[in-house]
Amino acid sequence: MLWQRPLRFLGEDRIFACLLVAFPLLMVPSLLINGGDWSYFDYPVRALLFIPLIVGLRSFVEPLRARGFLFFGAGTGGITAAVFSAKSLLIDKVVRVGLPITNSIPYGQIAAILALISFAGIFIFTTKFARFYLFAGFFASLFALYASGSGGALLGFAAGWSIEVFLIAWRLARRQIQKYWFIFFTITVVILFPLFSSKFIQTVNEVAASLDGGGMGTSNGGRFYLILISVKSFLANPLLGVGPGNGHQVIANYCSNHFCSPGFVNWSGVHNQYFDVLMTTGIVGLTGLLVFGLGIAWMFFSLVKRNSANISAICGGSIVVAMLVSAFPQPLYHHNISVISFFFTISFFWYLSSEPVEGQFLKSSA
Repeated sequence: MLWQRPLRFLGEDRIFACLLVAFPLLMVPSLLINGGDWSYFDYPVRALLFIPLIVGLRSFVEPLRARGFLFFGAGTGGITAAVFSAKSLLIDKVVRVGLPITNSIPYGQIAAILALISFAGIFIFTTKFARFYLFAGFFASLFALYASGSGGALLGFAAGWSIEVFLIAWRLARRQIQKYWFIFFTITVVILFPLFSSKFIQTVNEVAASLDGGGMGTSNGGRFYLILISVKSFLANPLLGVGPGNGHQVIANYCSNHFCSPGFVNWSGVHNQYFDVLMTTGIVGLTGLLVFGLGIAWMFFSLVKRNSANISAICGGSIVVAMLVSAFPQPLYHHNISVISFFFTISFFWYLSSEPVEGQFLKSSA
């Protein structure tokens, strides 16, 4: 019976749990002093739901089966996302890819996560079918990422994949990876370079237009103005900001004294997670966000340092880095589906990477 099995919560699990709590906890002082919107806590607090997930996995689930479920699930998700993307590109051309299911930003962020997981799985599973399936999932996820048109998700993937490739190359003997790298690199560049070049040109043009006094109605121009507004607000309230969820008031106050395009007035926050946190919860809140993100990344990579064969830890750390970078041009905590997927994924990978599987991992992690 399930209730007859002991619950397990390892020492490092407690540190992981504390890091999950850091961001919402350090937003509380600003809320108490400045007031704010409790719904702003909605997405960060969802991280706490995954503490019981780790306990439950350690108590009831066979690690090897759980690992297969996660990696092959990512491959399947990538292939399915590519099918939806192809439908949007070829049939529903007037609909931006991702919108029939969710906003295109989290669509791209999830595609980036699926790509990172599928890629790591190629070096974990040894059968030809498994590697072929995960190989297909990896490139299908890249296609979905390209089709989403999400520049932030692309930057996040590039950062996470660079770390993943470096650490896996360090883990494996050179002769084992030579046959993969050239193929991966070439196809990835072919798929993603058009998106990267178009986003780069768009960003340069729209920021230049903003500096000349226009461009507020453009995507990146609006982001540029929002960052300037958030910096001014932060300098006036550096320690605790204006209160969680009160960013829309700052934007409305700015627009009451300056001309704003109709679309710009409706922004509820800064399209950059770090500047949004600085504006709403100040240095204290930003400290919580950085402690959460960098702390969990450090925990994953510390497992890799102990044992370079721990590809699950490499993948988990790369996903955290990818989402932290993606949060620069596109906020993480404004999108329900991507933030839940992110917390679920890193919690699952924490379980896999710190649980001994097939003798790979250190006894101290057990």
